[in-house]
Amino acid sequence: MVISRHIDSDSKTLSSRVVNTHYGSLRGFISSLPSRQLQPIEVFLGVPYAGAPKGPLRFMPPVTSPHWKGVRLADHFSPVCPQKLPNVANETEALKRMPLGRFQYLRRLLPYLANQSEDCLYLNIYAPQSVGKGGLKVPVMVYIHGESYEWNAGNPYDGRVLASYGNVVVVTINYRLGILGFLPAVDRSARGNYGLMDQVAALHWIQENIAEFGGDADNVTIFGHGHGAACVNLLMLSPMAKGLFHRAIMQSGSSLSPWAIARDAITHTLHIARVLDCPAQHNTALVECLRKRDLQEIMDVEIQTPDYLSAFGPTVDGIVLPQNPSEIMERNSALFTQYDLLFGATRVESYFQFSAYEEKFGMDSEKRDKVLRTMVRNLFTYHLQEIFLTIVNEYMDWSRPFLHASDIFDGTIDAIGDALVVAPIIRVGSFHSGNPRDTYQYSSSSTSREKKSFFYVFGYQSEYGDYSSRLGAVTGEDLAYVFGAPLLTSLSHFANNYTKAEVTLSEILMLQWTNFAKFGDPNVSPPEGDGQSENLKGRYEKVNWPAYEPVHQKYLSISMKPRVRDHYHAHRLSYWLNLIPRLHSSGDANVSVQHHRLHDHDNPLSYDGTVRNLPGGAGPFPSTLSPFGNGDANEHLDLINDTKNDANISLKFDSKEVEMISNREDGNSSQSARNPQQLYSTALIITIAVGCTLLVLNVVIFAGIYYQKEKESLEKKLQKKFYQEKRSDDEEGQPSSEKPFLVKDLSSSMMLNQYCSQQEFDGSQTLDLVQPSKVKQYQNQTLSSANSRESCDSQYHMSSRTPQSEKGISVREAQPLLTPPSSNPHTITATVDCLQGWPNAQEMSVFGIDGRN
Repeated sequence: MVISRHIDSDSKTLSSRVVNTHYGSLRGFISSLPSRQLQPIEVFLGVPYAGAPKGPLRFMPPVTSPHWKGVRLADHFSPVCPQKLPNVANETEALKRMPLGRFQYLRRLLPYLANQSEDCLYLNIYAPQSVGKGGLKVPVMVYIHGESYEWNAGNPYDGRVLASYGNVVVVTINYRLGILGFLPAVDRSARGNYGLMDQVAALHWIQENIAEFGGDADNVTIFGHGHGAACVNLLMLSPMAKGLFHRAIMQSGSSLSPWAIARDAITHTLHIARVLDCPAQHNTALVECLRKRDLQEIMDVEIQTPDYLSAFGPTVDGIVLPQNPSEIMERNSALFTQYDLLFGATRVESYFQFSAYEEKFGMDSEKRDKVLRTMVRNLFTYHLQEIFLTIVNEYMDWSRPFLHASDIFDGTIDAIGDALVVAPIIRVGSFHSGNPRDTYQYSSSSTSREKKSFFYVFGYQSEYGDYSSRLGAVTGEDLAYVFGAPLLTSLSHFANNYTKAEVTLSEILMLQWTNFAKFGDPNVSPPEGDGQSENLKGRYEKVNWPAYEPVHQKYLSISMKPRVRDHYHAHRLSYWLNLIPRLHSSGDANVSVQHHRLHDHDNPLSYDGTVRNLPGGAGPFPSTLSPFGNGDANEHLDLINDTKNDANISLKFDSKEVEMISNREDGNSSQSARNPQQLYSTALIITIAVGCTLLVLNVVIFAGIYYQKEKESLEKKLQKKFYQEKRSDDEEGQPSSEKPFLVKDLSSSMMLNQYCSQQEFDGSQTLDLVQPSKVKQYQNQTLSSANSRESCDSQYHMSSRTPQSEKGISVREAQPLLTPPSSNPHTITATVDCLQGWPNAQEMSVFGIDGRN
């Protein structure tokens, strides 16, 4: 049995007392923990808090637990709710979908979830033995499990160490999952959220009965991790849960995470109805049909859930959840701010969807782009391409000229973790701490106190943990320390190898969590003589954990050396909290839906995972990203087609195969979907062609202007050089042949035919260079061949350079004349070949002239 895994390493004896509840009598057992500082715990397992939701009660709100006669022995777990478990049977295949540490963790966890039944609404109670004997009332901490809305349970989370060390009563609960817990109403005639109602029913049961176990019904704290933290946040916003608890702890999750609200649950429900041949037009008929179906038939229906979203989960139904969470919190809801709040995250919040290979070797930029494109398509509605590009830019390490694959991997998990968990939970904390607060009356005193918020970041990674030490703490690693796993050699599914320093760290977290549950403040020092670690006192006694508020944003960095810091990842989170809401807007109503889509959005190979299907010709579905835009499933209806005829909305892509899931029956839909794309492509081609033409025109104009300026400059330089040399000869009276010089200023292009007198070349002649002052009269003259009479290009490479052949004329020889004709100041002799085939007289570039005066 599962219970043997749970406590067989410790002493277990039946309790001598019988606890009387409103529904019957219970007998638990005493568990003695192997530590002098841990007191014995009285444990009650498998306590029913509601009736079995099966048969006619399937898809119904929970009903009151039936009464029983006699004493019920509460010494073993009851079944967990029906669920689809992650497949880890084949290690090789599993490691293609998850890191090795995750695989090992699931191998330890899943045995606790093997016993399943629709009769699953049970809770487990862990109470210090002393409170049962002395009549004391201690605070109650109710844990709401996470991992997913589809699987997991409260059974695996052993509350004995936390209850013993913190002197509190710990309660874990099971609640309905998947379609059984969150079936939405198709025609709005009924309500879903049965899983949330189960949690409310459990809290009602605790209010009625927990005093018999030594718990204080007026001091109840709910805490959860991941999806459980989202449920905690939703219960803070629900009128149905008002007065049932007093404080809340949210670890790595909130109601503003994109997966917290299942916005496409109706579409998935219609898909199940179609597969099971149930009527989908009316909610009553659909629910009645599903009630009559065998449970296994329902569970066997395959659903493609888009990555980072939830197929089934809490929905805005107007009763349990009256409005969108962000709308409730923005309005300074008195419901939300009547509770003290402790919230936080770990260093790495998005990790489990990557393979063991990627964990070890990283990923390239192509895979990163596919991953981020998948997230952007599933989370956003408007300006998807711009959002995608800015995410890549924000999480690129620009300080490194070359990025290693591991750096790309680290940046990708940071981007996804910030989007899904960190930014949303900080926004919730800002709502809570920035809102006006009512005073709170403690039942134990008449003092009133303002409600506070406390923010933490858990950054310590276990020395012998499941994950790579390069990353830091991975989501869920803090849970082992909160439940006290390091204090025992084995506790439930948590790892069982910890150092002495990690034992102390666990003591710190349990003390802070239970202090918050008791006083609404985690800073209260432990009383003297209670067996607390001296090392613990010395390390944390000088660290005061300040309350969080939106201006200074101070938080506690939890590690071996705790520090108070502020503005956690301020730049990165500002991107999600400030820039993205501005980018994610519809803009002009006349803008084509194509403008909002990703480039190459219809290419399945450009994604990694399962994405939402976009109906042909329609815009994207409304954004599911709560932190960055309000709006429920009815928002932006002008962009949405009727999704009832498109039940399956998912496209599942991976690197090896492309599986397109579509139930569209209209054969013309694909054509209608292509027409906007064709128009868009035509417009794009025309735009590019016009742009290229303008670019070429600008280049030609610029070249002409540049050429004209260089030509004028060259004329001036030549004239200046000529008169300088002539004046120098006249002054010195030396023969020209005795004074060589190099004209270096002729380094720019010039028209040779502008400097040459008109004459015909018959193979080898002398070209006389006229004075610059006479240049212009020769501008329109051309060089011609006596034999061919063809115009030709000419380009001279002189100034002691090796003659080169360029275009139409090759310069074979260039030598100075020792005695130039008196009528010309400079003369050069050149042998010129004029080749045929050149229709126009072209430029002849002179780069230098050797000569003597």
